[in-house]
Amino acid sequence: MNRYMTKRITLFFNQSTLLLLGWLLALPLYAQKELPAVSLAQLTRPGGWQLVGSVSPTADGSAMRTQPGSTILTGSAEPLTLLTPTDDFRLRFDVLLSANADLVLTLPTGQAISFAGTQELARLTKAPGLWQTVDVWYKTGTANRPALLEKLALNGVTVRESQTLNNTKLGPLTIMTKTGSVAIRNVGYRVMSPRTVAQWSTPVSYTIVEGGYVTSRDEARSKKVLKQDTTTLLTYEVSYGQPRQYSILFSGKLNALQAGDYQFELNRGGVGGVWIDGKEVIPTDHRELGQPSFGTATLTAGPHTVEVYFSRSWFRPGLGLFVSQVGTRPQPLHSLSSLPEPDPVAVVSVKPTTKAELVRSFVQLPGEKTKRTHSLSVGSPEGLHYTVDLNQMALLQTWKGDFADVTEMWYERGEPQLLSPMGVPVRLPAQSPLMVLTNEATAWPDSLGENVLQYKGLTVDKQGMPTMEYTLAGAAITDAIRPEGNALMRRLTLKGSPDGTPYCRVAAGTTAEEVSKGVYAINDRNYFIRFDPKAKVKVRQSNGKQEVLLPIDMKNGAGSVQYSIVF
Repeated sequence: MNRYMTKRITLFFNQSTLLLLGWLLALPLYAQKELPAVSLAQLTRPGGWQLVGSVSPTADGSAMRTQPGSTILTGSAEPLTLLTPTDDFRLRFDVLLSANADLVLTLPTGQAISFAGTQELARLTKAPGLWQTVDVWYKTGTANRPALLEKLALNGVTVRESQTLNNTKLGPLTIMTKTGSVAIRNVGYRVMSPRTVAQWSTPVSYTIVEGGYVTSRDEARSKKVLKQDTTTLLTYEVSYGQPRQYSILFSGKLNALQAGDYQFELNRGGVGGVWIDGKEVIPTDHRELGQPSFGTATLTAGPHTVEVYFSRSWFRPGLGLFVSQVGTRPQPLHSLSSLPEPDPVAVVSVKPTTKAELVRSFVQLPGEKTKRTHSLSVGSPEGLHYTVDLNQMALLQTWKGDFADVTEMWYERGEPQLLSPMGVPVRLPAQSPLMVLTNEATAWPDSLGENVLQYKGLTVDKQGMPTMEYTLAGAAITDAIRPEGNALMRRLTLKGSPDGTPYCRVAAGTTAEEVSKGVYAINDRNYFIRFDPKAKVKVRQSNGKQEVLLPIDMKNGAGSVQYSIVF
């Protein structure tokens, strides 16, 4: 048995809060992607709050410099009312805190949640001066039912779920800081009514064809027909009695009860797509259950032709289609048994204790169609973790909190063999950090072949932390990544005679804002890059990104570069 299975795996079985494979299946009411924006200018501002256009915290996060405008609210000790609910709602907002600030969120029932004083929130809170996101799902109480905090998430990580709120009063939802200052922006709010918005007006016809995992609807139409019939609701169960491998083409008339914009959500285990009145609304692609895709359509009141294509994957079948409008909860257009509750499976996780933990796995980044098959994830007892692609020596992601969910690697047959961070990851440039450029205008390569970069192995120190070794363009490289306070420090040492000037690309993103000498805020203050303020830095625009490059001075055949990622 693998030594990780005997020594390094913790199975969490908690009867009240089992984390399920595909847990999103149980939460379709949370699936709406976009929330209507709340105008900050229309909020009642108490004393100490002001409306500004931009905010630039100092490097230490102790103070905030502002510019005139109307897109951000800044304030402190006075509570700011974001909404006074009359029904169930979902709320999202971005927040940026000064140093030592404690954000307090007070729910409509009066419960106050301190972000600095709540352990699970404090562990996930980003460094001062960085934007982060808060999500709240709330169900109002009635005479017969208490209010419910359905979900509270920070930076995409759920920290509270299904919490009963005993107080029966209904007041405003407010935020404030006990200490320090706070800035908020991008406030979105949606009422979540259970109102029906559309329904099938005729039976749904279906055609089952031979062959599973067919990636094109047009190709499926050319396959041998196994069965044709009708059903009252969308369901993959019409395939029962057919061969294990199949594809289904559905078509029916959906009656929109009023004119307006509609959002559709498709959840399936396999290939799927949705067309409305002949127009592709959800593009055909492959997803596993719990990875829904979305599309919107503007419909007139009355019937519309809805076509759904489904070609199952071997891993787990299931098919569900939801429809909603602004102010409503997503409504299923499928039978409940077609999108079954996943089997309860305890999370298989890896937890670093006294030493670092190293796990090799597949990793698939958002937007990438293929897996990165040679990835190393490193978990530290300090709670700062990261993943490196050993083919490109790219530092792909870093996160804080708990380390790694390896359920998809080690449960049953271990498919799709993916490791998932147990905290919200900061995504980093997915290319090699080093390259020899012929001149400063040369574009950074997307990938390097084995003739340019060759991984040689790694050594492990007494704390279990690895130092990776590889060759690149005539130089031998050692690459050490270590936790350092609230940052991840990376030091690259080069020996040899590279053909030209080697550069280290320490950051690449949509924005690279210089906060102070040697400190840059990347991707709209998603994280900071910090390096020696005396270093010669090159900031350039290339391939639609702003890049921060550091040239490496090779003296007597040796050179080095060091930088830190603060988040």
